[in-house]
Amino acid sequence: MKIKILYSHLNVSGTDNKIRPTWFDFEKCFKSLVKNISYQPNGLSKQYEIEIHVIYDITKGGYGSNWIQKYWDYGINNIIFHQIEGGSMMKAAVEMYKIAKDLSGNMKDDDLFMFQENDYLYVNDIIDKVKELFEMYKLDGGYVSLYDHPDKYTPLYQDLVSKIIVTDSHHWRTTPSTCGSYVVNKKTFLEDYDVLTNVEGDHNKWLHLAENKGRYILSPIPSLSTHCMSQHLAPTINWEEINNG
Repeated sequence: MKIKILYSHLNVSGTDNKIRPTWFDFEKCFKSLVKNISYQPNGLSKQYEIEIHVIYDITKGGYGSNWIQKYWDYGINNIIFHQIEGGSMMKAAVEMYKIAKDLSGNMKDDDLFMFQENDYLYVNDIIDKVKELFEMYKLDGGYVSLYDHPDKYTPLYQDLVSKIIVTDSHHWRTTPSTCGSYVVNKKTFLEDYDVLTNVEGDHNKWLHLAENKGRYILSPIPSLSTHCMSQHLAPTINWEEINNG
């Protein structure tokens, strides 16, 4: 099973104007993703045929003024850089999806795209758990978030009913929406390409896909990642400890 990770990145350093935990750092987020993938002397492990594609929006400056430059300089196999001119979240996402569509030519229908924003932190074994989920349930028409959204445990969603499924190592539940970070197989991505590139707003996009195409989203319990915003950290996990580990 091939997994192509498309990592959306701007020229940002330690923090930005969002309300972040004191320990937050963009580079540590990237490192927590990379360390989930075992290394061999010649680059990333071929066990899952993984590639990391860094989608770099140059509208705020080029590689040279950003920490991610060094990963490009290292020349590590399977970390591939693409320059785009986005300027807004929607435009950058569209450019990322265009790149994914171009990359899909040598992929099978059940190979995976993992679209990830640059302010998420990860627990270990996300690749194994994602692979396990897609192999057990196939998930044609399904999207997978790695993030257990804390808002689902608030009065806003007090009437939410979820279907729970289980793999050998994790629980997953249906959820009505997620952010711009998710996993999907090639077949579903191409079928939904027009929606992904034309409907603005994460919540609107997921509602449209559910209502018009019968799509669904699964999220993990407990979470496998967190959006690193102070009021939106995934519950039950000590993310500062993971960040500093």
